[in-house]
Amino acid sequence: MFITIEGIDGCGKSTQAGKISKWLEARTGRKTIRTAEPYMLREIILGSKNFCALSDLLLFLADRAEHVDKIILPELENNHNVICERYNESTVAYQSVIPNIKDIINACKFPEPDIKIFLDISPEVAFSRVKERNNKNDKFEAEGLMFMKRVSSAYRNLNLTRIFCDNLNEDEVFEAVISKLEALI
Repeated sequence: MFITIEGIDGCGKSTQAGKISKWLEARTGRKTIRTAEPYMLREIILGSKNFCALSDLLLFLADRAEHVDKIILPELENNHNVICERYNESTVAYQSVIPNIKDIINACKFPEPDIKIFLDISPEVAFSRVKERNNKNDKFEAEGLMFMKRVSSAYRNLNLTRIFCDNLNEDEVFEAVISKLEALI
């Protein structure tokens, strides 16, 4: 299976990816690989505030091409499960200011996930989580609450399997995700 986990910063993608990975490996008996984007160009993409929107997009797409070539496709070809934090829909949501962004991404012909899970959380809750982290914010986290609201709105306009997370603890979110995955297995 190829599963992507989408959502704004602070929604719990990493927490859920870890839980899903262990569950999926036990449930399917197949090795499960966890990965995330950006992949190889992470420091360049997240560290620079000087790139224009189109340069950012092209860097994300170049990074995804390497990610697909080096990790995602080889693991899927080896009959392994792949769980990826962020993928095409993150690019659409975060770079939504670029006209025809979906067409540009579709032209790349990246493999389609079996399921795209969107952890939908209020931007205010997510923003408070991001502020509580002890690590330095990347350029997107540093954009603030209004940016998170715009990205959240963009996600909500995409065709994703949506899990409403606002009033759920991490175990309840996990159970909601598992119910969606069970339908695919």
